[in-house]
This record gives sequence, structure tokens and C-alpha cells, in this order.
Amino acid sequence: MRLNPFVLVAAIVALALTPRPARADGLIVPFVGADFGGDAGNCEGITPCSSSQLAYGIGIGFMVGGVVGFEGEFAYAPHFFGEGDARGDNHVLTVMANVLAGVPAGPVRPYVVGGVGVINTDISQSSIGLFNAYSNNSFALNFGGGLMILFSAHVGVRGDLRYLRTLQDVNFPQFGFDNKQLHFGRGTIGVVFRF
Repeated sequence: MRLNPFVLVAAIVALALTPRPARADGLIVPFVGADFGGDAGNCEGITPCSSSQLAYGIGIGFMVGGVVGFEGEFAYAPHFFGEGDARGDNHVLTVMANVLAGVPAGPVRPYVVGGVGVINTDISQSSIGLFNAYSNNSFALNFGGGLMILFSAHVGVRGDLRYLRTLQDVNFPQFGFDNKQLHFGRGTIGVVFRF
């Protein structure tokens, strides 16, 4: 089969005239914040128990033209269920795949975010023998929004609020989770590295 030169020229011209995709900005956002509300730090009726819900992690993703993009987010919350002898060593790890949608308005970029992933709950055995170790992975969703402020072409800050919820029941009666979905909010602030 011979290649028609007119077809070849037409294909090259069509390829040259095809619009180029918008530039994708890569984003790396290490963050720190706190989990709050819902099931975070539920120390009700437990003494001594501290309900400090530190959370930290990293978001890695991209936005095309500053309008729409994708983010993988990993966050870790030590002592999510409270800290004390009666709570053992516990934590929550979240791994989410999210879609971002924003409005680029110069250096200020409000955005909304949402997606699905996994929430891992891990509770080590109580040091005073009240319960055994427990670990669970549950499918989950998250949604929220925030604001990015860019100080230069490559560095800025991000404030973010999200709601997270498992889509499967968690069953751990010693902590008050008897076939119910885990849910909580998270507020974070992070440094934006844009490339």
C-alpha cells in the first residue's frame, strides 16, 4: 500500500493546527492542621484523656490553566481518638484521590475539592488491658475547599477545609463505634510549591 502524499501533507497540517493543551502547573503542598468535630478526639467519659487532634501530610497534584486538576493527598493524624492509657496508641491515615476546580484571579486562587480514597484506622492494645488491637481500611469520600495565595510564580500558601467520611461501617464498640461510619472535619494550612 502506497502512502498518498496529499494525505500525508493534510495530516501534518492538521497536527500543526491542533490547539496545544493548556499548561499544567504541578503542585506540592506539605501541610499541618487539625481534625475536628464528628469522631475526632472523642474523649467523652474517659479520664485522663487529651483530645488534641494534630494532622499533617502532603498533597501532590497539578492544575491545568489554574482551573481544573487532580490531587493525591496523604494525611496522618496521631492520637485521633484521644491520648491516654485508656485509648492506647491510635491513629488515622487518609489516602485520597481528588479533583480540584478553581478560579485563577491573579495570585489568589479559591478552589473546591472532592474525591474518594481510603481511611485507615489503627488502634494498638490498651496499656491497661481494656481492649485488643484493631486495624481497619474503609472506602471513604472527602470534599471541601480552600484558598491558595501565590507570593511568586513558584511559592505560596494554602488554607483548606475538608469533610471526610467512611462509606463503610466501622465496628469497634470499646471506642463507641458500633457499626457506624467514621466522620470528621479537617482544617489545614500549607506551603504551596508550584512548578
